[in-house]
Amino acid sequence: MPPWPDTLRASAFFAVPFGVLLTFLVLAYTPQYAAFWATLSTLPLALLTIEFRLDRTALRKVARAVREGGPQVAMIASICACAQIIIAVLSHTGLGVKISTFIIDMSGGALFPALVLTMITCIVLGMEVPTTAAYIMAVVVAAPALIQLGVHPLAAHLFVFYFAILSAVTPPVCGAVFIAAGMAGADWMETARYSLRLSYAAFLLPFIFVYDYAILLVIEGGALAIAGAILRTVLAMVMLSAGFIGQFRGPLSRAGRLAFIAAGILWIVPHWAWDLLAAIGSAFALLDRTRLYRRRRIE
Repeated sequence: MPPWPDTLRASAFFAVPFGVLLTFLVLAYTPQYAAFWATLSTLPLALLTIEFRLDRTALRKVARAVREGGPQVAMIASICACAQIIIAVLSHTGLGVKISTFIIDMSGGALFPALVLTMITCIVLGMEVPTTAAYIMAVVVAAPALIQLGVHPLAAHLFVFYFAILSAVTPPVCGAVFIAAGMAGADWMETARYSLRLSYAAFLLPFIFVYDYAILLVIEGGALAIAGAILRTVLAMVMLSAGFIGQFRGPLSRAGRLAFIAAGILWIVPHWAWDLLAAIGSAFALLDRTRLYRRRRIE
């Protein structure tokens, strides 16, 4: 792992275009206009090193980036072109309207099966489609089914939005994995496998939106309920991520991974009894991690 000073200096390069992007958006400019100036702000940064000194090899680096970026853009364009076939089929056949009815019929009116079917639908519809298009397609097709089953509209929209975006790291298309693997010169299949390991916790987060409205600030329980929901969600994501990845400030044992995953799942359920079990499971997981760390230090 790089040291914190190097990480902060490298992060400053990303903070500049991100700050420009947010500034133009707050000033009510169009997203395209804001993105143009945010991209343009990266050009002066290409002339600097990580220590913010003049880089004498900057022009050669820019030329190499153009040469290497061409094949990557061609690959991404081909993926997007194939995805447009799916969009055309949905719009011309009316299949999108029928999917909503299909989800309700297949789930038998039960919420959890409907959520699983909606998740699959959103992942398929969002395959290598730009964020806005993925959300629009998925929300038109899937959100009405969830709202009809009694889900709060905000929770339904966020559920659909998250899974439409997570399709970027989900096979068989996983366009973000293609891009990342191409930039790093890494094996695509291995990158896809690790991307899923890093994203498992994110696949459970949208279910929290549906089953615990306090995280969306739409419950009448007051600040205490909202704070409790945020705390449970943070603990759930940390425990699940550590368990799936197998790391928590160091490697975890198999028992420790299972304990982290189990505790993370328990933290998702908004009930005091499950929270008590989750706290016990978290304590066990942390104790197992401490024991493993001490044993490895002795060895």
